[in-house]
Amino acid sequence: MENEDFEREFKALEYRFIQRFKKKPSLEGILLLIGYQESPVVKNSQSKEEKFDLINLGVLVALESQGYFRRRTSESGWPEFDPTDLQASDEKEVIIRRGILEYFRKSGL
Repeated sequence: MENEDFEREFKALEYRFIQRFKKKPSLEGILLLIGYQESPVVKNSQSKEEKFDLINLGVLVALESQGYFRRRTSESGWPEFDPTDLQASDEKEVIIRRGILEYFRKSGL
């Protein structure tokens, strides 16, 4: 995907969030949302540590869609990830943003 197309598509995703939530989301906010969606347990309120865990889950899911991690099931039900041999060629934020786009493409958003 060309950089211009990627930026345009990411801006369109941000715009959909603005329409829904009435403010532009941060990257961490989007990753938190992905973490909530992928978490086997969702509570009404989370501690700072639990929110950090959900953001980390969002990062791993985004990186999984780019081929950097492979998901495996665990006994606890919480998703676990193993790194692959793929080496990063872009900066981390770009890779994560590409993973976010892929995640929402697959989920139909």
